[in-house]
Amino acid sequence: MLLLETVQDAALWLGLVDAALKAALLLMAAAIVTAALRRSSAAVRHLVWTCALSAALVVPVASLALPRWEMPLLTVVAPTRAPAPADAVDASPVRMSEQMRTRLQPSGQRGHETRESIAVNTALTRTLSLTTLLAAIWGAGTLLLLGRLFLGMVAVWWMSRRTAITTDAPWVPLARQIAADLGLSRVTFRRSEGGSMPMAWGVIRPSVSMPAAADEWPEDRVRIVLLHELAHVRRADCLTHLLAQAACALHWINPLAWLAARRLRIERERACDDLVLACGTPGPDYADQLLTIARTMRTGRLSAATAGASLAMARRSQLEGRLMSILDPTVPRTGVSRARVALATAVAVAAIVPLASLQTWAHEPSAMIPPRPSTGAPPPSVPAPTGRATSNAADQGPARGRVQGGVEGTVQGSIEGAVQGAVQGAVQGAVRRATQGTVQGVAEGVRSGLNGIGWPQVIADALDGAISQLPNPNPKPNPNQDPDAKPKSKADPKVVAALTDALKDSDKDVRESAMQALVHLRDPGIFDPLVAALKDESADVRESAAFGLGQLRDRRAVAPLTAALKDTDAGVREQVVFSLGQLRDPGSADGLIAALRDENASVREQAAFALGQIRDERAVQPLASVLKDADADVREQAAFALGQLKARSAVDALIAALKDQATNVREQAAFALGQIGDSRAVDALSAALKDANAEVRQQAAFALGQLAR
Repeated sequence: MLLLETVQDAALWLGLVDAALKAALLLMAAAIVTAALRRSSAAVRHLVWTCALSAALVVPVASLALPRWEMPLLTVVAPTRAPAPADAVDASPVRMSEQMRTRLQPSGQRGHETRESIAVNTALTRTLSLTTLLAAIWGAGTLLLLGRLFLGMVAVWWMSRRTAITTDAPWVPLARQIAADLGLSRVTFRRSEGGSMPMAWGVIRPSVSMPAAADEWPEDRVRIVLLHELAHVRRADCLTHLLAQAACALHWINPLAWLAARRLRIERERACDDLVLACGTPGPDYADQLLTIARTMRTGRLSAATAGASLAMARRSQLEGRLMSILDPTVPRTGVSRARVALATAVAVAAIVPLASLQTWAHEPSAMIPPRPSTGAPPPSVPAPTGRATSNAADQGPARGRVQGGVEGTVQGSIEGAVQGAVQGAVQGAVRRATQGTVQGVAEGVRSGLNGIGWPQVIADALDGAISQLPNPNPKPNPNQDPDAKPKSKADPKVVAALTDALKDSDKDVRESAMQALVHLRDPGIFDPLVAALKDESADVRESAAFGLGQLRDRRAVAPLTAALKDTDAGVREQVVFSLGQLRDPGSADGLIAALRDENASVREQAAFALGQIRDERAVQPLASVLKDADADVREQAAFALGQLKARSAVDALIAALKDQATNVREQAAFALGQIGDSRAVDALSAALKDANAEVRQQAAFALGQLAR
């Protein structure tokens, strides 16, 4: 039972929580569905995200209009005062102030009433202040984001006024032909000055803007650009983009809304790319032209202002994933039919109606509080009801605890006591971890909320699986990767040449995207560009180049990678060390041994692992010395590497490591001694059977079994 001083106060707070939770459920369902549809076309996944965001936008409004279906998880009680008895002396018609009325009461009653009034008034003030503050913060964020969206629409309108409609540009006849082929009849074509990015905008009167430089473009580039921008018009992407921005504005405090909007943007661009490819454009040619446009075209001064209401063709932040999708021949390119749109809309409506009607709280008839005695009247002998706190601390019961937990402390405390952990898990976990800025925290918070109300764990796990489908802009190597994996077959030379040329771009974002694409190709012909990129001014580019050289398995990379061990960036050095371990060339042992003294613990740890992979006996003594490293992870990795080397000269150092203060180091040392199989370790391993940690004891027993063979 949730006890607040006013029903309106409770409804305000619970309405905000209700809207957030319902939106979270819708977006989680969309994440699960799109994860299941990962082998379908981008247009299908875009349709799912569009329906989910539109539903999240509509549900709070529909909740006010639809009939209520109560499934009370908590009850709201608003205490009120009983009417004064008929024989009580009335101080009216002149209203006396609280101070005067207190002065006229008997002394015992005056103390009781004063303490009670102060407690109630203070609690009420804090409740109203907290609830009002939270509602004000939510409302201010929504208004701010809606204001930004409105400014974007104004900026697009202003840009439309400044960009004249063109009918004489050399590309206009081709544009009209493509529009007719796509079934579009109300599109206006504009020509902007300078090198601005091609873009589309408008819902009722759509427009496509081309830069003045397009007059000199070859016909194949013009056709590709026009197909992409007109695909936005045909798919009504400007409308879905505005709906997504509005949903983010309403649910700005919910990170799932921003995640959904980001996925919507990604699938939207890929769906338009699919339409271009479905019209007969070769994938390598399209990738080449797209990369050229991203390098040469700029979004202009109004890019930030118009981003909420216009769609640019090649924003650099989305380039890498699009290139990968364009070059993958296994990706389905089909669009969505009207039947699928109607079916998705019907499913969304079927989800909205019951969810919007559901109300998870109920109002209980108000608990009656005894009237304040009038002047000179003795205090009534009626016991205080459970909905009211008395002045005696000994009489404070569970209701008082909930009142002060929710009113004098935080609203979180009252929800915790009333709902018994159900709503607390969803609200506290999702909001606290969400505001820390991590999607993993949101998934954990929502999962705990679902567990609290008894819903299946598989839903939360499915959400994690959907989030894991997001592309990682900075992929990290997997130490367990098969070292004998072979590079993929040769890629299209035109694509390799275009991406290699992009590595010379002045913009580091373009170079990073091109490098990621080259590494993905794993073509032997990219060896020289990767070596040259080890000297790029961007640390991210150098790191990706080092990773790519390790994936090529080319022994020629040992020398340039060894030289890169002196890079100023620790992340680059760590990646270089990993790649040298992938190559498994004894010629890199000296450089890796030197890396064991690196100032960065992660580099030292990765160097120890790499030396274990190479298995060069020269590394035995350096690794044994590393068993005294200040970092426990480094010591653990050194012990593992010595076990890989199986050198008897390391037995004494590993026996000493059995007394290391870190449990993982002792466990790994025991395992290494079992791998080496030297009888000198029997006594030390026998003593380790009495270790305080069960895993160390288990590993020592296993090692002794190895020695007994």
